Amino acid sequence: MSQGKWLSLEQRILNIKTNGKGLIELTTYQGIALWWFIRFRLYHSAQSNPLAQLLIKKTNLFSIADFLYDFLSSILCRTLSMLFRVKVDKKGPKVLITSWRARDVYFDFIINELKKRNYNIVTVRPLKYSFSELKTVIGKLKSRKNIIHKQFNAYWSMKTWKKEYYANRYFRNLWKNISENDGKFVNSLKKYPLTSELPYYFNSMFGYVVKNIEMAKEVVEEEKPDLILLISEYGIFERALVVAGKLNKVPTLAIQHGSIGPVHKGYMYSKGSISASGSIETPYCPIPDKTAVYGKYDYDLLTKMSSYPISSVVIAGQPRYDILAAADSFFDREKFCKRLNLNPSRKIVLIATENIPISEGKAFLKRVLRALKNFPELQIVVKPHPLEKGEWYRKVVEEENASGVVVLSKYSDTFEALYACDLLVTGFSTVITEAIILGKAVVSMHLSRSEDPTPYYKEVTLRVYREEDLVPSIRKALYDEETKEKLKEAGRKFVYKHAYKQDGKATERVVNLIEEMVRKRIQDEN
Repeated sequence: MSQGKWLSLEQRILNIKTNGKGLIELTTYQGIALWWFIRFRLYHSAQSNPLAQLLIKKTNLFSIADFLYDFLSSILCRTLSMLFRVKVDKKGPKVLITSWRARDVYFDFIINELKKRNYNIVTVRPLKYSFSELKTVIGKLKSRKNIIHKQFNAYWSMKTWKKEYYANRYFRNLWKNISENDGKFVNSLKKYPLTSELPYYFNSMFGYVVKNIEMAKEVVEEEKPDLILLISEYGIFERALVVAGKLNKVPTLAIQHGSIGPVHKGYMYSKGSISASGSIETPYCPIPDKTAVYGKYDYDLLTKMSSYPISSVVIAGQPRYDILAAADSFFDREKFCKRLNLNPSRKIVLIATENIPISEGKAFLKRVLRALKNFPELQIVVKPHPLEKGEWYRKVVEEENASGVVVLSKYSDTFEALYACDLLVTGFSTVITEAIILGKAVVSMHLSRSEDPTPYYKEVTLRVYREEDLVPSIRKALYDEETKEKLKEAGRKFVYKHAYKQDGKATERVVNLIEEMVRKRIQDEN
């Protein structure tokens, strides 16, 4: 669905009224419209997710299970925080960061620079229902000796539970009353279709959002940060911190999470959806005070196609790309090949998977592996996305009898693999931009019937929309000198537009912005 169609659809949905109120007014909690917390998820999972269908009724059994999980996880997370407690210098300013890995590719460079400037760092992230998640948490606590890390769950309390309980009861009764007494409103929503999803949100999700907002308030009250730094700020947990920051006059800064385009619901909003003055009260969508974007394309997307105020968007580049400006000093193709038993004199094709539904991921990998059977002279390396679940990609390699294919760990260094390869084959990930920065040839694929989420990759890659075009595109990318030179020339212009200056100073620009926002807050307080 195109950006224009999605926003037009959303506007029609929001114009449907019951007793003079639309969904923005109906989902308001303490002056905040909860609609903006769930709009990203519409048409995603509620219709096909069995658990979501069960939660539509929000039975007492699920309510008890939720309570027990919150209660027990809060005790566990507080205990872990005590066991791995660290001493920090309380004199410097404090930055709260929504970081979640022991080694965080998005924030490590920023954290290191902030520490050099005597900032105190607190990282926070929810603990989810997973033993691997708990392992990651413990790894983070062990590895960061001079940084405080706390799980979001540690800020849960009985007070929070009571507010969630009453919010759940309020929204359940509200939806029950609407569905029983305003058939016209409900029937109007069937056109979109929302009648199978909205009960899930009213009976379950809005209470969950309220819980996140109340816990975020506790985070800000307890930690007293001078700035909140986020990524994926349209998520429920992250947007709750934006709200808590705004309510407590703590500046909030978001770092662009990856490649975005005109169909990305997390960034695209109709005119009037965002307050020019920064208000987060209904009907406005809460956004961070500042959003640091990669380049001019993203700046124009947010300020012209979306409705971000011009003053809220800053071009900074991507801090984690700073290492690419000096790639020759950090990476070694010969060592990479030796470690993986590859021949450095032969060409290497890197296949990068995406964090998409497994069925789609399998179809993508199978198509690429089958196409590459036409090129026996090539060496093939598969780099799974770090958020991939399970190891389905290894099974696909076995099923396709792709002997000799090297499958990397999903936690391996993507930049190293990109530096060593001759060709990247992938879908729509930021790994494309990274490959172009390194001067690599790219074949990118979009075989779905849906609208291309990143159409701009047509400028600098051989963009494949039909499976039968994959083999000739790979051949051209590797062996057609005219095509290779044309793509390299386009790539130089593309990089500046989409990733700004490759001068190794993006981290410095972001940290300078943080210092500027912290100074302004201190001045305003005085």
